[in-house]
Amino acid sequence: MRTSTTVGHVMTREVITATPATSFKDLVGMIVTDRVSAVPVVSPEGSLLGVVTEADLLCRQAHQDDALGAGCPHFAGHLTREDWRKAAAQTATTLMSAALHTTTPGATLPEVARLLTTNGVRRLFVLDGEHLVGVVARRDLLRTFLRTDEDLRADVDHTVFVDALHADKNNVLASVEHGVVLLTGRLEYEADVATAERLALAVPGVVGVRNRMDFVWQGQGPQHVAG
Repeated sequence: MRTSTTVGHVMTREVITATPATSFKDLVGMIVTDRVSAVPVVSPEGSLLGVVTEADLLCRQAHQDDALGAGCPHFAGHLTREDWRKAAAQTATTLMSAALHTTTPGATLPEVARLLTTNGVRRLFVLDGEHLVGVVARRDLLRTFLRTDEDLRADVDHTVFVDALHADKNNVLASVEHGVVLLTGRLEYEADVATAERLALAVPGVVGVRNRMDFVWQGQGPQHVAG
């Protein structure tokens, strides 16, 4: 069975959410009990309004002793208006920050992986228009590497040799061990050998590709798959 490369197939759909009126204490309960690092805040219609993170909630504790004069004497004077707002906040509407990092169900896993690594965030909220439909975290992407070798072999076989190259199944073979694909056999054209490696490496869950394929004719054939 082939695996889709879109966010919609790996994201968590049952997302723990808050409303603008959710209390500080209830937000803490969600994060501690459900072991999440952030809670999206949604409208009654399901639109994403913002997000409350662990850091937002810790703001109150971080500045708790400033009001008593027990903190660093120079620190309180450097607090921003945003710091004071969050430290005094009692509901999600005054705690939340803008959800800057979002994606869509149709985004590919490589696209999302780049967003997560480049922006240094743990998760992306998945929006269909303005509506929150899921959340995708780093671990969701890593789960693709837990696919079985047999599942990967079947996917590579179908994606590369059947769909893309229309190869004679008697002349080609894909085997997989610990996520590493070994391609053997013979294709008709030289360019198809490189294409087979590129497409196999793009299959979700593949760790690496060892290409031992041969070819009959140099150059590329009439059905060459562009890179």
